[in-house]
Amino acid sequence: MTAGNIPTVRCDYADQTGDECDREWSAPLPMPHHRALRAWLRARGWRRLRDGRDLCPDHAHRSSTPTAARPLGRVPESKAST
Repeated sequence: MTAGNIPTVRCDYADQTGDECDREWSAPLPMPHHRALRAWLRARGWRRLRDGRDLCPDHAHRSSTPTAARPLGRVPESKAST
């Protein structure tokens, strides 16, 4: 008998009062790594944020912190105001 590796993803949601979601999920079939598990979970409503947090379907539509605005980058000199 050999021990297998079971990738598991946990919801990282926390509200303003500090309450956390303890929902944890793993696939009912063997997954080679977390990347495959996240792809499988994405089809079921889970979401991975750019900051590395994973959110369950209950919290995927709202995050614990507002999303930051995308940087606009450099303004071309021709369009820069003087």
